[in-house]
Amino acid sequence: MIQKDAIIIGSGQAGNPLAIKLSAAGWKTVLIEKSEKMLGGVCVNVGCTPSKILIASAKVMHTIKTSEKHGIAVPEVSIDFDATQKRKEKIVEDSRKGVKKNLEEAENLDLIFGTASFSGEKTISVQQENGETVEFTAPHIFINAGCRPATLEIDGLNNVKWYDSTGILELRKIPEKLIVIGSGYIGLELGQMYSRFGSEVIIVDKASQIMSNEDEDIATSLQKILEEEGLKFHLNAEIEKVEQHGQEITLSFLKNHKEEKIKGTHLLIVPGRKSNADSLKLENAGIKADEKGFIKVNSKLETNIDGVYALGDIKGGPQFTHIAYNDYVIVSDNILDEKTGSTEGRIIPYTVFTDPQVGRVGLSEKEATEKKLNFSVIKIEGKRITRGLESAETQGIWKAIVDQDSGNILGAAIIGTEGGEMASVIQMAMTGNIPAKDLQTFIFSHPTYSESLNTLFDELE
Repeated sequence: MIQKDAIIIGSGQAGNPLAIKLSAAGWKTVLIEKSEKMLGGVCVNVGCTPSKILIASAKVMHTIKTSEKHGIAVPEVSIDFDATQKRKEKIVEDSRKGVKKNLEEAENLDLIFGTASFSGEKTISVQQENGETVEFTAPHIFINAGCRPATLEIDGLNNVKWYDSTGILELRKIPEKLIVIGSGYIGLELGQMYSRFGSEVIIVDKASQIMSNEDEDIATSLQKILEEEGLKFHLNAEIEKVEQHGQEITLSFLKNHKEEKIKGTHLLIVPGRKSNADSLKLENAGIKADEKGFIKVNSKLETNIDGVYALGDIKGGPQFTHIAYNDYVIVSDNILDEKTGSTEGRIIPYTVFTDPQVGRVGLSEKEATEKKLNFSVIKIEGKRITRGLESAETQGIWKAIVDQDSGNILGAAIIGTEGGEMASVIQMAMTGNIPAKDLQTFIFSHPTYSESLNTLFDELE
């Protein structure tokens, strides 16, 4: 049994900086990661970084194909997809090497590769890659083990070659016809990406709208944009079975009480993500999880066991890299600097990296209604965005929710170029309690996208 001051399970966007900070503070720390190939966590290796690299390449291809709107003619466009993949792999590898270098150079920090699980309340057993087992104990344990792609139970799926959000990023050949099951953020991002690379893309979902957590007008606006690019959608679809004969995959589903079939060459299944807590043997430590397997924590991110914390996706709630990093900030500040940070009242932004982006922050109209708040909705079409007109990017909607009692902004959704950046501008206004009316006349540089916040908030009565 090896005694440490802190044990960290997982090197994601909470575990990695936490290991560096605790060890720099003199804590004898061990960081456990499943394999060297996953250093940096899901985001660096199989999530944000690789997907956004490929999405950026797809955007360049789309820009060239649609350059005629600027009076520019490009007679023929081709892609060396292997070179595109190699660019992605080089960036991911360099990022992983950077993480490893920082961890190995840190004093008081041991980096261990292997599968971790609880063997007692404050003890962790690690099955190393060489087959040997090592055990650690510490008064402080931090779980940052993340999530993995969830699957669906579909009749015939075991006999079909299919991909999850990790596997689809490794293809060396662009699919001829891609069927996507799931119209959430991941399905939409990857679906549009492969469509722009040249695939015929069909998205199928049992939900009545894409992005089921968003307001209907936001979902409808984005779906229309994607359909104009050539993506096809089958919503309210109850999937019955899937079959494969040679290279052809057939998906059968019920829609409006009528059976329909679609055929494709590749199948992507993206119903969401599942907690990795089921591999940690939480019962040996008495740590409680909810009915979906996510670890329960309080507002300080501590579990029901004193000194044991869960950070990032594995605790449930918003599954975003920036939330995991903020979890690290809260925990490290509270423990090392005796602060009183909490997850309560966090203003959470996120971006769907379709093109145009969907930038979201705070409450949606649907959420404000559920909370029975007294609010007003303001909205403008993308064609009113001056910078968008100049750039020939006029798609989308800008929308904000304003509290009628305080005059403060409750939330916003921006479908447009750099929608995520615009949501962050609004987030700063929300954090600073800047009244919504102040944005009617706030001085923004001209011509920028942020300048159109004047236009949006001028809709206030």
